Amino acid sequence: MIKKFTINILLALSLLIPHIALANVTIAVIAPKAGKYKKQGDELFNGAKLAINEINDNGGLNGKKLDILTIDDRCDDRLAISTAQMLSLINSKKIALVVGPYCSNKFDEIASIYETSKIFQIVPTTVAYNSGDIDKKGQIMFLGTKSQMSDDFFKFYNQNFAGLKTAFIYDDNKEDGYADVAKSLFDEFKRYGKSELLKFYTLNSDTNIQDLNQTLTKDRINISFILSKKDLTTDFIQQIKDPNMIIFTAKNMLSPTFFKNHEKNNNIIYLLALKSFKDTLMFTENLVDLRLHGIEPKGIEVYSYASVKLWSDIAKNIKDFDYDKLSKNANSEELKEKWSEFMMHTGSLKSSKYIIEMYNNGEFKQVY
Repeated sequence: MIKKFTINILLALSLLIPHIALANVTIAVIAPKAGKYKKQGDELFNGAKLAINEINDNGGLNGKKLDILTIDDRCDDRLAISTAQMLSLINSKKIALVVGPYCSNKFDEIASIYETSKIFQIVPTTVAYNSGDIDKKGQIMFLGTKSQMSDDFFKFYNQNFAGLKTAFIYDDNKEDGYADVAKSLFDEFKRYGKSELLKFYTLNSDTNIQDLNQTLTKDRINISFILSKKDLTTDFIQQIKDPNMIIFTAKNMLSPTFFKNHEKNNNIIYLLALKSFKDTLMFTENLVDLRLHGIEPKGIEVYSYASVKLWSDIAKNIKDFDYDKLSKNANSEELKEKWSEFMMHTGSLKSSKYIIEMYNNGEFKQVY
């Protein structure tokens, strides 16, 4: 099946090469076309197409028209690598930008392929954002990594709860990336000489939640930071008996119905979440652009739309599509000023990642 798919990609690319060579600059978008992430893939493809059509309707970019090449890597490790390798075999001046991938399979390995091949890459959003801790020269990520979650948690902890014993309770399944958070969290506590205040516990399908709660009480834990499956996280929080336990978790792990039920519980909950595009000036500008074209973006369309628009801004600034020049300009003060509200990192550029909201007495309040 994989061999057949690889042959199909090679055939598709071979047919595209004469067309690409005629003039146009090509943007490759990598996202699922089938399976459980098909909807997200469709939205990412559509968002990129909207931006490309808009740019082409306004005369193109640096005297060139833009083409789109959509590729499904099936969220498969081998296909993710072969896709990157095949794109790198096409003259790098023809594939000017890769938007994606959406699936994080072998993420760091394929990012290295794009960097070596000098293909600029923008990752608008990803299904598992534990990848991407290693900065790449020509790579921009809109979303922070899971290990960055620990940085913001520790900063907030150090400002507000320094000295309290903390439990990091997590599912140690490698694919979820929570082990990366655990490692980063340990490094932060150790760096500040507070490693004795941090203890680790696992919460997976084999865990007896009642026993775990009793262990936390015995260990005199004051703060529980929980990252696990949604149902396990919910069950664990609902079974906490200590009304003074301070709880941290990711906002996307708890459903709206959870908060209605939690109103009977006195525990204060802090929720970590990535900054929303809707909180940024650039999102508003992009939304206005789309609505002027009679388009109301669906789901995550705006992420890939903004990816293409961001790249086009860089290319306009340098009046070129050269990889090295694009990479250098991606760290320019002008670009940072315009896009840094949600551009997480590009090369050496690091900016804010997570916000923290407090939920208490039926209300949400941003506290970090």
